[in-house]
Amino acid sequence: MISQIPMSDQKAKSGLLLRRRNKVVGFIITEAVAIGLLLVTGTFALSLKPADPTLALSINLATIAAAAAVAIIPIIYFAIAPVLPRADH
Repeated sequence: MISQIPMSDQKAKSGLLLRRRNKVVGFIITEAVAIGLLLVTGTFALSLKPADPTLALSINLATIAAAAAVAIIPIIYFAIAPVLPRADH
């Protein structure tokens, strides 16, 4: 005999799956943008030899900030516990 899942459980399960999928898609997009920014700023830092020390410092700080963002984004997306809606019975 096959037991059937009540309709409310199916909706809750599909809602959780949709939320998880949206979270992963958002993570991939955000991480791709951060990695792209890191590549651009890293390229500028390595290829440009600015004579102005303020510009060189700005490029270096932007590269460090982009690298920090690439490292912190997975922590923000996956280490922080989500707030789940209460199940009404």
